[in-house]
Amino acid sequence: MNMSQNLAVGASARRYLVTVLAALVGTLVSIAAFVAISRWEQRIADLKLREIAGNYLQVLNSDLERATDVLYPLRAYFDNSDTVSRHEFQTFARDLRGRVSGLRNAGWMPRVDRAQRERFEQFVSDHGFPDFEIWQRDAAGNRVRAPQRDEYFPVLYAEEYTRQVLGFDMMSRPLRAAAIARARASGRMAATPPLDMLTKPEPGGFIVFMPVYDKNAPQPETARPPLGYLCAIFDIAPMIEGILRAKPLPPGLDVYLFDPDETGAGRNILWHPSHTRTTPAAAPDEAAMRAGLHTTGTIKIADQHWDALFAPAGEGAIASSNWMALAVLIAGLMLTAAIVSYLLRSLQRTLRLEFLTTSLRGATAELQRESAKVTKLASLDAMTGLANRASFLGQLSASFADARRDDGRFAVICLDLDHFKDVNDTLGHPIGDRLLQIAARRLSGMLKATDLIARLGGDEFAVLLAGVADRDTVAAIAGRLIEGLGERYDLDGNEAHISASLGISVYGPDTASAEAMMIEADLALYRAKSEGRNGYVFHCAELDRAVRERVRVNDELQAALRNGELTLHYQPQVEVPSGRINGLEALVRWNHPRRGLLYPGAFIPIAETTGAIVGIGRFVLEEACRQIKRWQAEGIDPPRVAVNISAAQFKGAAPLDQQLRETLARYDVDPALIEIELTEFALLESTKANSDTIRRVRELGISVAIDDFGTGYSSLEYLRTYRVNRLKIPQQFMTEVAIESGDAAIVRAALVLARELGMDAIAEGVETPEQLAFLLSAGCRNVQGYYFSRPVAVEALRPLLDDGVIHRAPAAPETVRLAV
Repeated sequence: MNMSQNLAVGASARRYLVTVLAALVGTLVSIAAFVAISRWEQRIADLKLREIAGNYLQVLNSDLERATDVLYPLRAYFDNSDTVSRHEFQTFARDLRGRVSGLRNAGWMPRVDRAQRERFEQFVSDHGFPDFEIWQRDAAGNRVRAPQRDEYFPVLYAEEYTRQVLGFDMMSRPLRAAAIARARASGRMAATPPLDMLTKPEPGGFIVFMPVYDKNAPQPETARPPLGYLCAIFDIAPMIEGILRAKPLPPGLDVYLFDPDETGAGRNILWHPSHTRTTPAAAPDEAAMRAGLHTTGTIKIADQHWDALFAPAGEGAIASSNWMALAVLIAGLMLTAAIVSYLLRSLQRTLRLEFLTTSLRGATAELQRESAKVTKLASLDAMTGLANRASFLGQLSASFADARRDDGRFAVICLDLDHFKDVNDTLGHPIGDRLLQIAARRLSGMLKATDLIARLGGDEFAVLLAGVADRDTVAAIAGRLIEGLGERYDLDGNEAHISASLGISVYGPDTASAEAMMIEADLALYRAKSEGRNGYVFHCAELDRAVRERVRVNDELQAALRNGELTLHYQPQVEVPSGRINGLEALVRWNHPRRGLLYPGAFIPIAETTGAIVGIGRFVLEEACRQIKRWQAEGIDPPRVAVNISAAQFKGAAPLDQQLRETLARYDVDPALIEIELTEFALLESTKANSDTIRRVRELGISVAIDDFGTGYSSLEYLRTYRVNRLKIPQQFMTEVAIESGDAAIVRAALVLARELGMDAIAEGVETPEQLAFLLSAGCRNVQGYYFSRPVAVEALRPLLDDGVIHRAPAAPETVRLAV
């Protein structure tokens, strides 16, 4: 056998070896893909369970809070009634029980001290309950007269069907006594853990206590004994099941509730299996459930916390499966088999073509060199010589795949030159291009050769940091880039100073894709620019949530404007000391189809960022005008109505005075009945355009007020420039005015300033007699606040407008709390 034959045999053997290696590599890759996808499917199932359970936990907590809040209207009924009879209490409690799932009973327990006990028992006996006494149960469960102690809290009022609990001293049971003590210490509601009831011996309920105080006493509430306690008794299972009937669990999800203060089987409070189960569920085994796919949370009832555990029901969309991984494994093995078969069939054909391949090798090499040149030119930015967007995204995808495979680390920085447009506009585009080239060189000089720098377009750059170990390292690099890019630029005889804003996304095991990293870095860059520029921000989950929440609320707001879900409440403005109602402030509310009545703080900030605030402002103005006409048609002479005007509406495309003129004409409303309130932020720039707008509005006969005076960008300059009618002193200055604090000095100064400038003044947020007395002494004659009235709907406002004045009703004496 000659040398050429030996070489041919060796080449053939090597080709067979390649086929064997291809089979081995294909099999290993298929197995690795199976393992990776199985883990990914498990992670997806876990994330889906956490998201669904987290959302539903919020629903449970929200509905449970509404259920336990039934004591607030009951306490308000006590606070605002001179006498609460047994019949009135039972009627009120029965109505609450009909509206709240799981509410078994409600009761009133006055405080009775040792000296009052005999008189109290005789008093109740004389009023329809002979032989009434304060009692408790002994260790054997028998009813016995309560022994002497310093104070008692016997059940005096309860629903008729539970008369047997009358006189029972709640302080005689440790768990009840502990909850009462916590309610007294905090002045708020407190709840017992699950316990047995007098009318139902087995555990499964809990009691919520609410202290009631004498409003006329001078000491703080928690510094004096309460008049007594209101209580609400709930059955856990009907309460939870009522919520779950109204808002069923997502398909394939079991929920378990546990008492954190108990151990073993005693921890089980409630078990609610999925309504989609097709197989019977075994009894709850907490240890087994925690070993499998699950997520946990906390259920809050007053000051009690229960453990909640959510687990998939074993079937359904939430349960973990590996069918995709199996499909990938089978497909990979089949593909490997096809490749091996193809290689075997191609072996002979390859040998026959070897001669031709050798002949063409030279031509192929030349073609490859030319192709490499073209590829390099296509991947560069012509102006800076850096990589372009396409090249950067390609390398980012490769780095992402490498990191996912090798558990590597890298980061992406999106970089924007602050106020670069100013350089272009003032010095011209050629100078701007020169600045970009210098910035590109500085970036290259501050980073390693292994880092990739790209110009994405305009003044936007991106950096791929390879092999970074942690966020601290990335932060140090980002700080160095900001410092270097912020140095002076010498641009062919022109000097420029700019800064840079950076958004950073660091790769982690939970990162979805390379494209997701670019989006994350862009979101972080947007946050860095919104926080004042010349800095860097790392992407975090809060940014994603903020974007999703902003989009969701904006979409719902647009639908609310179309569907008529917005409404107005009105808060009276009162002249003191006469009590005459001389104005109303229109305040927007949102009747959300799922979340109920929402106050402005829940949606106005988002509306201001998305532009929906303009539509809301237009609605408020038109609805206020419509209501004025309705009142006039009903024979009511309405006072002046104040509406809030946002900065966007004030500076919008349509002049404000034109909007007001057209709206007043459409509804035939006297301009003197409308006042607009502008924030200091809307008037930040003391410009002639702003001053002209206010002048034209006042020429229409509409009053202009500055809202929340002293909280924003207060300036004597704009008070001189803008001739407004009224200053509104905000609620935040009212808190400590009665004790001669710094707030008191600010309020006095604002009142003096308003008088000297010939302006009216009104104080918001007046809630106490002391605040009102201070304002009167300081010369303020116009106020609004909860002391006189909360913002109320039109129906509740009608009696106030009929009277024309508001007087505070006297508080009930202490003895009425024991009335029968």
